[in-house]
Amino acid sequence: ISIMSELRTNRIVPRDGLPSGSSGGIIQVKSVTKTDTFSKASGGGTSFVDVTGLSVSITPTRSDSKILVCYDMGWSSDNGHASCRLMRDSTPIKIGDASGNKTRVTGQMHFDGSATNDKYDIEQVSGTFLDSPATTSSVTYKMQVGTPYSSSYSIFVNYHYESDDASWEGRAASTITVMEVSG
Repeated sequence: ISIMSELRTNRIVPRDGLPSGSSGGIIQVKSVTKTDTFSKASGGGTSFVDVTGLSVSITPTRSDSKILVCYDMGWSSDNGHASCRLMRDSTPIKIGDASGNKTRVTGQMHFDGSATNDKYDIEQVSGTFLDSPATTSSVTYKMQVGTPYSSSYSIFVNYHYESDDASWEGRAASTITVMEVSG
């Protein structure tokens, strides 16, 4: 006779409790991988825009849960300054402190254009962030890109500036994974 059992819980805490400032186990995981391309074209303004298809939603089961966000994005430009930021809904997260006119970003790069051929590079921005959304409502984590210095710059996600269909022209994939961690 085969007997199978299943234990379900939304929180496991060790018998002696958790050390101060620590969290428990993973409750749920959500992930999205973007394999197609996205571009913010020259002349499209200086504002940040959502990268289409690079967002994931999660509904925390507890208001004291934390969300561990893991992200990576392959991106490029043909010239100039390019910025990106990690977002929770409409709030930028994992950005630097305010300082004068400087743009608060998660990542930034500068391309020299054809002078150094760096417009053919696909750079990677990646990292983790432990967020505390303090809600049991759905939250969406996403990446945005922008050219806050000049609207004449372009940004490309998962590919680089190209004019040929050649084997050396790469295509990349980008991912956001979120994990609910019990508080």
